[in-house]
Amino acid sequence: MKRTRRHLLSVIAVMTVAVGLMAVIFVFNLKPKLGLDLQGGLSVTLTAPSNADPELLEKSVEILSNRVDSAGVAESQISREGNNNIFIQLPGTEDPQRLLRLIGKTAQLQFRQVKRVVPPGGPDYESLKVAESDDPAQELVLADEQRNKYELSRAEVTGDAVRTGSARPNQAGGWEVVVDFKRDGSDAWTRFTGRLACEQGVTRQIAIVLDGRVESSPQVDPEIQCNEGITGGTTIITGDFDETEAKDLALVLTAGALPVKLEQSEVRTVSATLGRDSLRAGLLAGALGLLLVMLYVLIYYRTLGLQTWVGLAVFGAITYGLVVLFGEWIGWSLTLAGIAGLIVSIGIAADSYIVFFERVKEEIHEGRNLRTSIDRGFQHAWRTMRAANMVTILAAVVLYFLAVGPVRGFALALGVATLLDLAVTYFFTWPLAGLLAQNRFFAENRLLGMRAALEGGQREGSLLRKIYRSEFKIDFVGLRRRWFLLSGLVVLISVVALVPGVRGLSYAIDFRGGTIYRAPAPESLSVRTVQDEMEKAGLENPLVQILTDRSTGETQVQVETPSSLSPEARDDVTQTLQRLTGSDVSDITTEAVGRRWGGQVTAKALRGLAIFLVLVIAYMSWRLEPKMALASIMALLHDLVVTAGIYALVGFEVSPATVIAILTILGYSLYDTVVIFDKTLENQALPGNARKSFAEIANDSSNQVLMRSFSTSLSTLLPVGSLLFVGSILLGADTLKDLALALFVGVAASTYSSLFVAVPLLSLWKEKEPRYAAMRVRAARVGAAGGQKGSGDGPEPSPKVKQQADRSEPVDETSLTARARPSSNGGRAEPGATRTATAAKAQPRRHQPRAKRKKKSR
Repeated sequence: MKRTRRHLLSVIAVMTVAVGLMAVIFVFNLKPKLGLDLQGGLSVTLTAPSNADPELLEKSVEILSNRVDSAGVAESQISREGNNNIFIQLPGTEDPQRLLRLIGKTAQLQFRQVKRVVPPGGPDYESLKVAESDDPAQELVLADEQRNKYELSRAEVTGDAVRTGSARPNQAGGWEVVVDFKRDGSDAWTRFTGRLACEQGVTRQIAIVLDGRVESSPQVDPEIQCNEGITGGTTIITGDFDETEAKDLALVLTAGALPVKLEQSEVRTVSATLGRDSLRAGLLAGALGLLLVMLYVLIYYRTLGLQTWVGLAVFGAITYGLVVLFGEWIGWSLTLAGIAGLIVSIGIAADSYIVFFERVKEEIHEGRNLRTSIDRGFQHAWRTMRAANMVTILAAVVLYFLAVGPVRGFALALGVATLLDLAVTYFFTWPLAGLLAQNRFFAENRLLGMRAALEGGQREGSLLRKIYRSEFKIDFVGLRRRWFLLSGLVVLISVVALVPGVRGLSYAIDFRGGTIYRAPAPESLSVRTVQDEMEKAGLENPLVQILTDRSTGETQVQVETPSSLSPEARDDVTQTLQRLTGSDVSDITTEAVGRRWGGQVTAKALRGLAIFLVLVIAYMSWRLEPKMALASIMALLHDLVVTAGIYALVGFEVSPATVIAILTILGYSLYDTVVIFDKTLENQALPGNARKSFAEIANDSSNQVLMRSFSTSLSTLLPVGSLLFVGSILLGADTLKDLALALFVGVAASTYSSLFVAVPLLSLWKEKEPRYAAMRVRAARVGAAGGQKGSGDGPEPSPKVKQQADRSEPVDETSLTARARPSSNGGRAEPGATRTATAAKAQPRRHQPRAKRKKKSR
C-alpha cells in the first residue's frame, strides 16, 4: 500500500508540473522566441574606416558574436560584407534599440590620472578643446555627462587588462560595475594606484574613460598608503548607470573592446528566410513520423504502448514549456533545425520506454509475476539508462561551455532533453507502469493486457516468439571477418568520396562566404516566389530575405549565393531579379559576404569534441571496461566517417544544421553501444556463463538486445525519415534535408556499428586474455570432436594458453571466480571478486520448465 501511494503521488506530481507549465503559458500568453528563419528580425550594417586592417575586422566579428551571445540572443548571424562592413542579423527582439547600442559600443576602457577638472563656465573652459579621438598613449582633454572637462594623463591601464565585468546594485540605489583584472593587469593596477596614493587633491583621482567619455573620477582611498596601491585585482566603476546600462557595460567589458571604431550605416527589418509552406511541411512531416512511432509501440507493447503515448505527451508538454521559459529567461531562439531537434528528442524519450519494457520482458520470461518484473526490470534498465545518458550529458556540458553560436544552443537543447528524459522515466514511467500492473484489465486482458504483450508467442520456433523473447541465434562474432570486410569497404568508399579531387564536401555560405544580391522589390513579392524562381535558374538552396529600411520604409529583396558561381550563373541571378522586381540592372547591387561559421566557432567546437572524447573514454573505462570504451570510440569514428562520406556522395551542402546533426550522432552511437556492452558485462558475471567463451557471451548478449536496438533505432528513424522523405522530398521543405539526411544515415550507421563493429572488435581483444583464450581452445576442441566449429575465428592461441587449457579442471559452479556486474546503485565490485556458494545462490532463480519442477518436487 505504501508503494502504491508513493507511485501515485509521483505520477500526480509530474502531471501537475506539465499542466502547470501549460497553464502559465496560456494565462500569460507566452510564446517561444523564433529564429531568423522562422520570424525574421533586425539587419544592421556596421562600417569601419576605409583603411581598417582586415585582421582587425575579423577580430571585431568574433567580439561582436560574443557580445550578442552573452546578451541572450541566440542564432544570430554575423559576417563581413565587402571590404569594410560587418553585416549582422538578429532574430526578432523586443528591445532593438538596446541591441543597437550594445553592438555599436567600441568599449575602449581606459584608466587615466586626472590633472585638472574645469566645470562649465570655469577658467579656460572654452579654450580647452575636447579630443576627437582617445589615443591611450597621449595626454588629452575629455568631458563627462555633466560637460565637465578633464585634463588627463596618458592611459596607465586599458581594457585589455580586464578579465571580466559584473553589474551589481550599490548602496546609493543605483548600479555599479565590478571589474576583475587579469594577472598582468592587476600588477599594473597596483602600481598605478600606488603612485596616485602619493598625490594630494584632484591629482589623486582616477578618470575611468569609456569610448572617449569620462564615466566617473573616483579618488584612491585615503587609507591606501603611498606606493602600496590597490591589490586584489578588482576595482569598481561607478556612474549614473541604471540596471540595463550597468549589465550591458559589464557584458562588453567581458567580451572585449572592439579594435576598430564602427558606425551604423544601415538598419533594416528582415523577413523570415523560411516560407510558411516550408514550415508547415516540416511540422506535418514531423507529426507523421511521431504518429508512426506511436502506432508501432501500441502494436508491439499494447497497454504499455498506451502508457508510452501518455508519457510522450507529458514529456512533450514539459519540453515545450521549458523552450518557452528559456526564451523568456535567456533569449533562446527556436529555429527550424531546433524544431527538428525537438521532434528527435521525443524519439529519444521513446528509447527509454523501450529499454525499460524490454528489461521487464526478460523478467517475465524468467517466470516472475508482473509487479515484481516491473520493479526488477526498471532497476536493471535504470542502470543502463544512466550509463548511456551520462555520455550524452557529458557531450552537452562540454559543448555548452566550450562552444559558441548554434553549437552552444544545440548543446543546451540536448542536455535539457536528456535530463528531462531521465526525470520523467524515474518519476513517471516506472510509477505509472507499477500502478497499471495492479489493475486487472490493464494487466491480464487478453487483447491489451501487459502480460500478454510481454510474454509474446508461445509456439516453439515461431517468429513471434523469437521476436518477443529475443530467441535469435545470429553469430555476430563468428562472422566478424565478413562484418569487418563490409565495414572496411564502406569506410574506404566514404574516405575516397571525401577527397576534394574525387567528390569532396560542398560547404554552404556559412562556411565559405558568398555574394549578396539586392534589388528594390514590390511589397507583394514573397520569399517563396523568389526561392522557386532562383532554383529554376539553377541555384541550390538560395537564401532569400525581404528587407525593409526602418527609416525610409523602402523594401528590397536580398539573395545570398555561393561566391563560386560561374559568370553565366551570376547573369541568371541578375536577370531573374530584374524580371521579378521590374528593376534596372543599375538598381541591383552585389557585395561579397564573409563566412558566418568562422574559424573561432570551428576551433572551439573541435576543442570541445576532443575533450568530450577523452571524458567519454575515461567514464566508460570506469563504468564498463577500457576495452569496451575503445571499441565504442572505434564504432563512433566508423559512424562519423560513413555519414560524412554518404553526405559527400549525395552532394548536399554542409550547413550549421549538418554539424548539429553530426554532433547528435555522437550520443546515438555511444548510447546503442553502451546498452549492448552493459548487457555483456552483466552476462559475464552470471555463474552459468563461467564456462563459456567470450564469443559465446558476446553473441548471447547481442541477440538478447537485438530487438531492443531495433526498436530504439526505429523510434528515431521513423520521425527522421519522415522529415527527410516526406518533408524535404515530397512536400518541398528543402531546408530540412541537410539535417535529416545526416541524422538518418548516422542513426542507421550507429545501429549497425554497435552490433557488427563494436561487439566483434571487443571480442577480438577479449579473446586474447588468458581466461577466455583457454576457454576458446577447449570449446574449439569439443566442437572439433563433435564435428562442429566453435564460435569465433580469432588468432590461434599461444602454446602457453593451450597448456593452460589442457590443465584446466572442470569448473565448480558453487565457487566461481567471475567479475561482478555493476550494482543497481552505480557501484561495482572489484575485478576478480570471488562469488561464493552463498553468492551464487543469491542469483535470481531461473524459470524452469514445468516438467522439471514436477520431477524435482517428488
